[in-house]
Amino acid sequence: MPGADVNQAKQQLKTIIEAYLSERDVERVLDACDYADMAHDGVTRKSGEPYVLHPIAVSCILAHMRLDAETLMAALLHDVIEDTEFSKEDITEKFGRVVAELVDGVTKLSHSSDKEFNKAASFRKILQATLQDPRVIIIKLSDRYHNMTTLDALRPDKRARIAQETFDVFVPMARIVGMNEMADNLEHLCYQNLDLDMYNNIQEVLLQTKPKRCEYQAIWESKLSSLLEQHQLTGRIKKKNNNIELLRHFVKNDLNLQELTHSHAFEIILNSIADCDRLAEVLRENFKVLKYADHIRRPLPGGNQSLLMTLKGEKTTLSLTIQTELMRKAARFGVVLGENAPQACRSAIQASMQNLNVLIDGDCAKTTFNDLLDYLHQEKIWVYTPQGHLHELPQGATVVDFAYSASLFLGNHAVGAKIDGETKSLSTALSHGQVIEIITDVLASPNPDWLSFINTQKARRALQNILREQDIEEQRLVGQQALDRALKLFNRSTKDLTADDWIDLLQWRHLESKDRLFEQIAVGDLLPQLVANHLFSQDHHSKDSQRLIQGTEGVDVKYAHCCNPVLGDPIQGHLSRRGLIVHRARCRNLLHEQHLHPENIMPLHWNNKHDVVEEVSFTAYLAIDMSLNDEQISDLIYQCRKEHTGVEMVRPHEGKTYVNIVVNNRQHIAKIIRELRMQFGFPRIGRLFQPIPMNESSKVAS
Repeated sequence: MPGADVNQAKQQLKTIIEAYLSERDVERVLDACDYADMAHDGVTRKSGEPYVLHPIAVSCILAHMRLDAETLMAALLHDVIEDTEFSKEDITEKFGRVVAELVDGVTKLSHSSDKEFNKAASFRKILQATLQDPRVIIIKLSDRYHNMTTLDALRPDKRARIAQETFDVFVPMARIVGMNEMADNLEHLCYQNLDLDMYNNIQEVLLQTKPKRCEYQAIWESKLSSLLEQHQLTGRIKKKNNNIELLRHFVKNDLNLQELTHSHAFEIILNSIADCDRLAEVLRENFKVLKYADHIRRPLPGGNQSLLMTLKGEKTTLSLTIQTELMRKAARFGVVLGENAPQACRSAIQASMQNLNVLIDGDCAKTTFNDLLDYLHQEKIWVYTPQGHLHELPQGATVVDFAYSASLFLGNHAVGAKIDGETKSLSTALSHGQVIEIITDVLASPNPDWLSFINTQKARRALQNILREQDIEEQRLVGQQALDRALKLFNRSTKDLTADDWIDLLQWRHLESKDRLFEQIAVGDLLPQLVANHLFSQDHHSKDSQRLIQGTEGVDVKYAHCCNPVLGDPIQGHLSRRGLIVHRARCRNLLHEQHLHPENIMPLHWNNKHDVVEEVSFTAYLAIDMSLNDEQISDLIYQCRKEHTGVEMVRPHEGKTYVNIVVNNRQHIAKIIRELRMQFGFPRIGRLFQPIPMNESSKVAS
């Protein structure tokens, strides 16, 4: 009977919370449970079960993590405002303002007929509420987790849509706030619902190889236990279920099946940091260490603290996570621990939350949502102050980005930096794990040239705000000086510009005077490099490229042959005498040029409007880690055609197969790689920066 199911669920919740809440709090939670039951009376889920079982299940998930009474009550009531006749005011009157605010924080918006707008506005609202009270995101993640466990009742297309949204937004959000156990569980369910064939294939391989893997794990465990005992280190060794980690690396094309079955993982939990360091020394003395990272002193985003080591065995490799009990707990639950988390954990989470705060500082909900997706999925680096405080930045971030991330004062008065003790310029691109010290001068002020190489929204906004506060005459002078520096590449200055040049520029920008052009440059609305390129690039304008890349109308645009960017790749521009050259953001040639001439580098963004990009094609270069025979090459060509992918060249060479394909965008490449891996037994397939001459195959770089 439905009533019996609900009573059983209520009893289960009561049993869990009685173990740690006071009698008064237990009573309050159960009152909220009864209220939710009454509010959702007669409503059922797609599975046919009473709807109230869902909020009770969410509350049980939170209770297992020992969340406070207000959080559990809000979880029980989290769909009341959205789905019933009861309002926020009703909940405030019955259960208090704190509970009502938490419920309102996770309540979706539905004021518009535009579903995409409602979704974007709802995520923005959740972000805003989370910054006020982190318990909002804890409830939302638990809600999403329970929904993911009950997708079977939905249509396949809806299951896939919810799983993709979960993978895109909720999994990385869980990692940002340190809830890695929740993130792992969500990610596992995403793979299951997004690509069941691949998921089942990997599970089958893991099952087939389990006896052998268990045998190797027992050998490793014995060796580690002996070392702990020999060196009188008190702790426990725990086999780590690294199936999700293996699955993640495999799906991301970081592993092939053979590597998948020869990788093992353990956690070693010790009493103190000193014991962790001592064990690391012992392991170095007894094993070949392939990788070592100290994230105790330099925690990862989400506050994950540990020593990470990879050891080489005779036939297998072992990944070790060495940490104290509190560090292990913080790595699993993060923000859930609140003030009980280590200080380093709290600081790391706070750093990420500050980045989220920058994202919601705008008026457009859809823009905020797109910025959020970009932030969650862009490649990131983690750098540190000399005091060990973590700063999370996008890959390609420079010293100026770090300075503004640390403080407005450092950004506005930066004149240089010491990176790992070496003096570097402000345009220097940063790398993961570096320690940055900003050199300041109180008389120094921001330079509009910085806009050509900074990579973060926070730095760009701060810099533009300062530039806009300048006196109008000073703005014009600054703008003219910046344009002079850009024109220097073409051996010209503003004094060399003819009357026709100025007419051309003003018509191009729809401006009435030179002064307005200088003002736009001074406040960062117009990059001086684009002005110089518009005037003096020697080649014909590329209209397709202009349509594809934002802000390049009237500018000569070409794609670099050293890295062959494709629509969707992170990109930057390099101003040269031949025009504006578009590179992939990680291109070595671009990094070299940025080091020598930072003033010639500028950020670029693709124009993703459908009518602009639907007919564009690019060539991408792949290397398959196996030599295909004639029959397999025929299969490859057939598979590519089925996915509307052109094939320019297929050539086996020295144990690999090189393929040149014609695609529309980066997502198209990812899809064909997934299909080809399935077709040929899951080999690793890498994308190359450029085609490899067959007599120089040793130069492969992906």
